[in-house]
Amino acid sequence: MRKLIPFLVLLLSGTGSLHAVNSERWFSEEQVRQGSDLFIKNCAACHGQNAEATSNWKQTDANGNYPPPPLNGSAHAWHHPIELLRRTIQDGGAKIGGTMPAFKGKLSDADIDAVIAYFQSFWPDAIYQNWAGRNKASDLPTIANIEETLNAAGTSSKDKMTELLRLRLGNSTVTKPVATPVEGVFEVQYGAKFGYLSADGQYLFTGNLIDLKQGRNLTELSTRKIVVAELDRVALEDKIVFAAIGEEKAVLNVFTDTSCPYCQKLHAEVAELQAAGISVHYLPYPRGGMRGPGYQTLKQVWCAEDGEKAMTIAKGLDTGDLPAGDCARGAFVDTGFALGKKVGVKGTPALFKSNGEAIQGYVPYRELIPRVLNN
Repeated sequence: MRKLIPFLVLLLSGTGSLHAVNSERWFSEEQVRQGSDLFIKNCAACHGQNAEATSNWKQTDANGNYPPPPLNGSAHAWHHPIELLRRTIQDGGAKIGGTMPAFKGKLSDADIDAVIAYFQSFWPDAIYQNWAGRNKASDLPTIANIEETLNAAGTSSKDKMTELLRLRLGNSTVTKPVATPVEGVFEVQYGAKFGYLSADGQYLFTGNLIDLKQGRNLTELSTRKIVVAELDRVALEDKIVFAAIGEEKAVLNVFTDTSCPYCQKLHAEVAELQAAGISVHYLPYPRGGMRGPGYQTLKQVWCAEDGEKAMTIAKGLDTGDLPAGDCARGAFVDTGFALGKKVGVKGTPALFKSNGEAIQGYVPYRELIPRVLNN
């Protein structure tokens, strides 16, 4: 992107009033003036003279099509880098399911930049700065020798890279880059995901990093460490525990929803797991959040004096009454939901062995028992 330059935009709006924007932006006053004429001539019929478009742009029309969105910062245009904005104007909206015509050959590159300058001039400073922060070019040093590289203020380039990743990925929980066995490739965690950063700090790719020689999924091993650390923070009394019969040989953590049919099916086989020496530690995970069908029932289960019996009643395998779900312990249902998101739960039942290995979905007990006992 072009270097940011400070200026004062004075823009005559379609109503004849003087519109002023004072901030640091990439475009000039002249580009905004030029863009005003181009936008009104080519774009205003659909997007509005002041890029305001229609108020109901999120609702489809009788033909199932969405109307043109506002470009004044109130819709999603600010989510996109300038390269995508340029390409959309050039190629039209057909590729993304829209009906906007292509302007390639009708508008020059300079004209397209002027059009973007015009509608971005309507963006409030907070919106513009958010967009600029996401898309500004990086002048960070390479991180090939990241531990040794320090700036004058004493902040490592690793810290600066983490700051950039937060902007780029839109996630505040980004870890510092860690070297991998692959030379010049660094691992970072953001939320429940892992990404791999090139040594020059420019490229991030996602997916599994697999050591073909050793036959190991390195991404999965990193994920397991996070899962173990997060589950270790949960107090035993916050779980509902179905203890192993006799010697405990393994622990299986299960994120469950009482309204989930496969959770009910798994629960019917918990006695088989207990008999095999496996303790089942239940954690709540209402699939639909607070609006999910199992949310209130899970609160009732966690509020019960006998959590094991309440869980069995809630899953339709026993009869009896459940207490109200308004106790202090019932709040752990929300905590469990947040924890599940953090460790990558995508559905229920979600099973985690004590080493952090994930087993997604229901598995019949005859197959599940050896998988849990084999660490």
